[in-house]
Amino acid sequence: QLQEQVLARAEVRSQQLADAMAGQTEALLTGLNLALQSLRSNWPGDRDNFKRIEQRVLESLPPGLVSHLTVVDAGGTVVYNSLGIAPGTYVGDRASFQALRSGGDRLVRGAPVLSRQNGQWLIVVGRPILKDDQFDGELHLSVSTDYLARTLGRVALSDNDLVGLVHPTGVFLARSLDNGAAMGQQVPSSRPYMQDPQAMNGSFRQTGAVDGVPRLFGWQRLAGTGVVVVVGLSEASVLAPLEATRRQSLMLTTVLSLALAAIGAWIAYLLWKLVRGRDQVASSEQRLKLAQRIARVGHWEYSRATRFMHWSDEVFRIFGQDPASFQPSFERYWALVHPDDLSRLEAMFGDARSSRADLDDVHRILRPDGTVRSVRLIGESTPSGHVPAYHGTIQDVTELSEAQASLERLNGELERRVKGRTRELVALNRDLESFTYSVSHDLRTPLRSIHGFATVLAESEAGRLSDEGRDALRRIQDGARRMGLLITDLLSMAQQSRAELKVQSVNLSELARSVAAELERGDPSRQGRVQWLIEDHLRVQADPGLIAVVMQNLLGNAWKYTGRTGMARIELFWLGEADGMVSFCVKDNGAGFNMAYADQLFQPFKRLHHQHEFEGTGVGLASVQRILQRHGGSVRGEGAVGQGASFCFSLPVDPLRQFWDSAPRLR
Repeated sequence: QLQEQVLARAEVRSQQLADAMAGQTEALLTGLNLALQSLRSNWPGDRDNFKRIEQRVLESLPPGLVSHLTVVDAGGTVVYNSLGIAPGTYVGDRASFQALRSGGDRLVRGAPVLSRQNGQWLIVVGRPILKDDQFDGELHLSVSTDYLARTLGRVALSDNDLVGLVHPTGVFLARSLDNGAAMGQQVPSSRPYMQDPQAMNGSFRQTGAVDGVPRLFGWQRLAGTGVVVVVGLSEASVLAPLEATRRQSLMLTTVLSLALAAIGAWIAYLLWKLVRGRDQVASSEQRLKLAQRIARVGHWEYSRATRFMHWSDEVFRIFGQDPASFQPSFERYWALVHPDDLSRLEAMFGDARSSRADLDDVHRILRPDGTVRSVRLIGESTPSGHVPAYHGTIQDVTELSEAQASLERLNGELERRVKGRTRELVALNRDLESFTYSVSHDLRTPLRSIHGFATVLAESEAGRLSDEGRDALRRIQDGARRMGLLITDLLSMAQQSRAELKVQSVNLSELARSVAAELERGDPSRQGRVQWLIEDHLRVQADPGLIAVVMQNLLGNAWKYTGRTGMARIELFWLGEADGMVSFCVKDNGAGFNMAYADQLFQPFKRLHHQHEFEGTGVGLASVQRILQRHGGSVRGEGAVGQGASFCFSLPVDPLRQFWDSAPRLR
């Protein structure tokens, strides 16, 4: 009977510890959620400013909790991480990314994964990045399971006691004992919290899933997340004080059968062992009090029948009261609540008492020394005969409340800054529109006049002009024509930068052949002198109009720079697919270029050949680069003088979601 009583009390203690650790875990998740919301509101922004904000936010979290911050685009590719590792890692196959991508602005906690960057077991806690209510990527913090394991281990009462976090799917998130061995393992489906996902707490006796140690388990499910906090007290540790008593009782039965005279001595010995066992139980209770003090969680009970309220020592410490002189009651509790929170709390408690519902509220209290603290009050009713009784916990959450308020103030300031930057961007866009209008209308008219009058003068006065005069007129006409081309290219590049992307499947092979045919029609003298090698069945996901501009510029350049080659050859072929990107190349055997000047290839109006050698404005490749970057891709060029050039470009297999609505996938 004593053994069953001890086990029953230990089972209750395990449930109380699970409830306490659930509150601490919820506090950690709330801090992570606030940190993610703060970081998300500042992404992308100015990168240096974002790094400063990131450092402040991460420093506000417990040291060692977060390994690093990662930002992932909508295609699943890492574009930023706080470890300083070069972006480009693909994480789109992870369950946490897929969960965030499925929709909704919510906090997602993934199962533990082995980091590809630092080799540690981490839990991804992330939020989606939204643009116009559409998924635009994710921003997540990588939480160390070792840190969680150390935190959980602080409340262990013996070396074989276990505290663990279990994902709703049954996978271990952290474990105070052998955390590394538990990673990737799943608890048996027979556990009560796995059989009934709606149940919020309970207790049971079972053998450990990882180490096979019999334990008394108490568990608490975190509301909203489904994560379960499990506390297992080793039966051996709980029953250790009684084991010697059990053995001595068996010996007593044998001795009584042999000598009745030794009864008194053996009874005294058993009483001594019983006192020793009681002392050990008291020591276990003291360790429980220590765990409550570390977690800043106290327990309270109230009976409506006797109107008696009991507070644990930690509750007295939270309220700054002396247990010797302060008798707790609901009336005295209301007197300690901050006046601004009193009416709301009384109404909430009255509703909970009338409906016998659970109570969970955060409010402020006033200590005798005048300090204000924030506490979380959790309570539930339990039937006691015909009169209900109440019990619950009180946790000091002052630091968490202050951190939340600080983050809210920081978010407000950042929001004001973002609004200011937005107004500046709107003004700049208006200036750009005005500039485009001026270039389109105000510059073309005088340019046409210059060219027109020069043409009239050349035709009507040609006989009266000297050779130098006719050459000057020709130079004027050529300059006006080149200026017109520059204006046209400049406007085209501006329009391409502002045009809305409408991504769909494009047959790149057919598009390239259409461009090649158009080039040959424009210069019939070269028909039959250029060998086109265009690979079949090349497809991409892109805006049809803009990708046509890319092919016109790349194939047009190859056509132009092979103009002086005896047997010209122009190729378009598939290069490969890696890290979510598909690559293609346009290659020719024309004039080529000096790689020493390759950094000028994609700069507007920069040309690597003289005008008298090959005509052009130097805008084509700059337009190509901007169009591909808008699609989330890139372009690079390689060449050698007299040996031709290759321009290879890449596009995402799965287009960036902010640029498309319902476009089909590549395959």
